[in-house]
This record gives sequence, structure tokens and C-alpha cells, in this order.
Amino acid sequence: MITIKTNTMKKLAIIIFGVLFSINVNAQGKYGATPEDSITCINNLIYKDYLKSDPKLALKMWKIAYKVCPGSQKSLYINGASMYKSLADNAKDEAVKEAFLDTMFSIYDQRIEYFGQKGLVRGYQGQMMLVYRTKEYEKTFDYLNESIELLGAKAQAGTMVAIMYAAANKEKNELMTKAELVELYGKVMELAGANTDDSYRDAEEKINAVVAPYLDCEVLVPLAEKGFEANKTNKDWLKRMVTLLKRKKCYDADIFSSVAQAYFDIEPSASGADGIGRIFWKNKDYTKAIEMFQKAVDMAENDEEKAEFYLSIAETYLSKGDNASARSYAQKALAAKPGWGEPYIVIGDAYFYSAASCDDGKLGKYGAYWAAYDKYQKAKSVDGEVAGEASKKMAKASAQFPETKDVFFHGVKSGEAYKVECWINESTTVITK
Repeated sequence: MITIKTNTMKKLAIIIFGVLFSINVNAQGKYGATPEDSITCINNLIYKDYLKSDPKLALKMWKIAYKVCPGSQKSLYINGASMYKSLADNAKDEAVKEAFLDTMFSIYDQRIEYFGQKGLVRGYQGQMMLVYRTKEYEKTFDYLNESIELLGAKAQAGTMVAIMYAAANKEKNELMTKAELVELYGKVMELAGANTDDSYRDAEEKINAVVAPYLDCEVLVPLAEKGFEANKTNKDWLKRMVTLLKRKKCYDADIFSSVAQAYFDIEPSASGADGIGRIFWKNKDYTKAIEMFQKAVDMAENDEEKAEFYLSIAETYLSKGDNASARSYAQKALAAKPGWGEPYIVIGDAYFYSAASCDDGKLGKYGAYWAAYDKYQKAKSVDGEVAGEASKKMAKASAQFPETKDVFFHGVKSGEAYKVECWINESTTVITK
């Protein structure tokens, strides 16, 4: 027999009266098929009062409510799934754990039957499948994909991350090609980018980490070439492909020019202007490239986009040999998007390439290498995505460092502060081989 406190009884009496009145008016209510069912239902819906203080009692009451009045409350399913997940997590016997998980997944299915929200619930199911049904690659992916298809940009950030993990699992087990995975990546990143909530920025970082091993020009270029004819008037496809090709700097491929031009013709957007700028950049028409990149900045909808296009200008000035302007625009990119590693690499390159012009016969050229090394190191420390590239450039810069005897004659020692003059005008540290 279940003992219920007095205050709870008073609350219960009021609820029962309301429910019975509703049933008399509507013939059959969501709290049960008969007045007796409704009384049983309401008696047990107070399981929520015991979730923390008496979980066993809460579960016992929940089971009754779940059986008698499954259409009563959506929270019945939310709490039920949570309780069975907890039971599974604490189960020591594997068979018992699997039984609890089976119940949890069936609760999700029945929630859809009674309360809809199929896209949202499939997302929850897929995320749980990814954790607890690690070998069910196809079903996990299908649940998550169904959620994405139904909700689009409104899909949960967690679902967007989970589907890329699921896709990677499929690819590793030869159930999906790399090209298919990369195409999905482009779509999911576009959906995530349509949201302003910080959780989607975190999701983008996690998605990039999952997909990074698959993203290179060897995969992207054939993918673009294969799909271009069928999609050359498809704005969404063109936008995704331009973004992917730009992210991996596949500018030398002829298909990049085709995709960028087609996209700009359909939608003269900031991203499209950046793509056209890349065509000019590829053809070494740096003046026109900079003009298009500046148009992209002017058309940008947010600071993150502006940062990307400022960096395009910086890289163009770097190609042009104007290192001071390259640094200036890289700094603008950093102001718009703090903590981004790419602009630091551009500044480091600008310093590295200035070694010859800063050679004053003393330590000037070494100062440029030291300053470049500092920027590469900074890039690595703030942005894990560029850590590999930054490490390679640090090694390249350190290979140019002087030996101890080379700095000794100029009255300095390794580890001492040094002011780099020339146009760089920054403080650094003396480092020898």
C-alpha cells in the first residue's frame, strides 16, 4: 500500500475533481477511459514528488500511470526515459542493463505516438543510440538523419554533432563513402550556422574535429566536379561547396572558379564575392581580388563573416608582398573574431618573409624569425584546428635561428628580450639553436 502525505492528498483531491469534471464533459479524457482509470491515473501522476526522495516508489507509480493514462502528460515520457537511463547506467548485469535500455527506447517511440514532435524525439533517440547502441550504425544514423530532415536548422545542436559521429562510424565500417560524409558535413554546418545560440558554436567546433580527417582537396575537388552540372543552379549546394572548398583552400582547382562564379551569379552575397575574389587571386590579379574581398566585408552579416573576408584580404596582400598591409588586415580579422589562429599564422608569415628586407647586418633578420615564431606559437596556443600547421611553421622558423656565437658578438644572450625594429616593431625573445 502506498502512503501519501496530507498536503499531497489535498492537491490530489482538487486535481481529481477537475479531471472527473472534464471526463463528464468530454466523455473520455486523456487521464483514462473511465472515471476509475482517471482516479488511478491521478493517484500515480504524483510520482514526480518522489523522484529524488524515493526513486523506487516514483518508478512504481510511474509504471501505473504509464499503463493507465499514457496520453496524460508529456513529462511522463521525459521522466520515464530519464529514470530508465539511470537504471541502465547503474545496472551491473549486462542483460538487465539491456532490458532497461529497451524500455527507454520504447518510451521514446510511445512519446511520438501520443505527443508528436517526431523530429525532436528522433534526435534524442539517435543521441542515446550513439552512446548505448554502439554497433547499430545504420539505425543510429537513420534516427539522427530523420531528425535533421524534419527540423532543419531547428534540430538540436547535440543532434548535429551526433549525426557526424554516426556518419564517421558508418564510413569506418564501409557503410558510407568519404564523399557522402563530406557532403553531409557541408549541410549540417550550414544548418548550425543559421543559429545564433552559443551551443551551436560549440557544436561546430566538435563537428569540425570529427570531420577534419576527411576534409582535403583530394576529396572535395572530385566531389565538386561530380556534382556541379546537376547543381549549377542549386543555390544551397553551390553555397555549401564554395564554403568547403574555401575552408581547405582548394583555390587552384578549376572547379572552384566554376562553383564560385555560378554561386555569385545566383546570389551576389558576401560569400559569393569572396569566391570571385579568389578567382582573381588565383589569376594573380591581386588588385581586383582585394576589391572583391572588400565587397564581401561590406556585405557581411556578422563579425565572424567579416573576419573571414578580412583574412582573405590579408592573404592577398601577403601574396602581393605587402607584408605590412597583410598584418594590418590580419589584425582586423582578429578584432572581429578573437581567438582565431589563422590570422596569427598570416602575421607570422609576414614576419618570416620580411627577414631579408629586415637584415641590417646585425640581428635584424633573426628578429623577424623570432617574431614569426612567436606568432605561430600564439596560433597554436589559441586554436587547436591550426595546431598542426602552426607546428610545421614553428619548425621552419626555428631552423633559421642563429647559433649562440652569432648573437654573442652582438652583446645578447639566448633568453633575453629583444626589440625587432624594421617595420615589425615588436618585442620578442632571443633564441639560439
